[in-house]
Amino acid sequence: MNLKNDFKQLYKASQKSAFKKSLFYSLFISFSALFVTSFVFWILNVKEYWIAFIAFSFVFILSLVLLYILFKPNEKKFARELDSLGLKQRAITMYEYQNDDSLMARVQRQNAVEHITKVNKGLIKFVVPTFLLVVTITAVVLGFGSTTVSALSAKGIIKNGKEAIRQVVPALVSEYDVKYIAKGNGSINGDTIQVVKEGQDASAVIAVAQDGYVFLAWSDGNKNPYRHDREINKNIEVYATFVTVEQYLELVKDPGKPITLGEPGNSNRPGQEGESGGDENDPRSKESNMVIDGDTYYGDETLDQYASQAIDDMSQDGDLDEGSKEIANDYFDTIEK
Repeated sequence: MNLKNDFKQLYKASQKSAFKKSLFYSLFISFSALFVTSFVFWILNVKEYWIAFIAFSFVFILSLVLLYILFKPNEKKFARELDSLGLKQRAITMYEYQNDDSLMARVQRQNAVEHITKVNKGLIKFVVPTFLLVVTITAVVLGFGSTTVSALSAKGIIKNGKEAIRQVVPALVSEYDVKYIAKGNGSINGDTIQVVKEGQDASAVIAVAQDGYVFLAWSDGNKNPYRHDREINKNIEVYATFVTVEQYLELVKDPGKPITLGEPGNSNRPGQEGESGGDENDPRSKESNMVIDGDTYYGDETLDQYASQAIDDMSQDGDLDEGSKEIANDYFDTIEK
C-alpha cells in the first residue's frame, strides 16, 4: 500500500498547498532582497538601479525552487498532514506498518483507509499566518518603494542617501577647510577661505594677475586660473603663482629652466627702452597686454576666443552661481584694459 498512489487527489492537494507555501515565502524573501539591494544602491548612489530587479528575479526563482523541495510532501509528510486533519495517528500508523502482514497491521490499515477516504481534499490547504502576512506585505511595499527612490535618485530627481543623511544628521558629516592663496603679484577673486561639508562642492574662484604679470599655475598643477573644486573629501590649500611676462616667456622657451619667482627684473620688455614701443596711447604698446610671444594683443579677437571658451566652460557648470560668473567676466575685462 502506498499513500501517494492510493490517495492521489489528496496528495495533489498536498502538493498544491506546498507550492503555495513556497510561493508565499519566496515573495517575502525576494521582496526583502529587493528592498535591501535598492536601499544600498540609494545610499551608495549606484546609478544602475535596474540591477536590483535582476537580484529580485534571481532570489525569487532560487528561493521558490529550494523551498518547494523543502516543503514538497513525501509519503511520511503526507501521512502526518492527513493525521493533522483529525485522523488520530491512523495515517502515520498505516505508513509505518505498510509492510507488516500481520492481522493487527491489516486491521489498522483497513481502518485508516476507511477514515482517509472520508477526508475532504479542500481541507488540505496552506493557511497564511497573520504575522507572515503582515511582514510579507511590508516587504512588498518597502521593496517597491525603495526601488522607486533608487531610480529617482539615479536620474537626479531626488537626492541620494548620502546627501539625505548629511541633511538629517549634519553633526555626523565631516567638514574640510578649503583655502586659495595668491602667491606673488596677483589676487584671488571669490571666497579664499571656505569650510565645505564632505561630498559637497567648494565655491568657484579665479586667480587674477596684476598689471605686468601673468598667472602661471596653481600649486597642485592646475593651469586654469578659474577653478571649481567638487566633492570635497579632504582639506585643500593651494597657491596661485604669478610671474612676470619675461619669466613666462623664458619658461615657454625653455620649460626645464628654473625661474625665480620674485619681483620683476630689469630685462627689457616690449615697449621699453631699446625697443620700438610705438604710440604710448596705443594699448598694444603696454607690456601687460602682450602674451607669450610679446606680440599678441589681448584686445584683438584673441581675448574673445579665450573668453568665449571660458564662458562655455562656465555655462556647463550647473553649480556655478551668477556671482562666480561675474568674477570670471571681471577677470577678462581686467585683462582687456
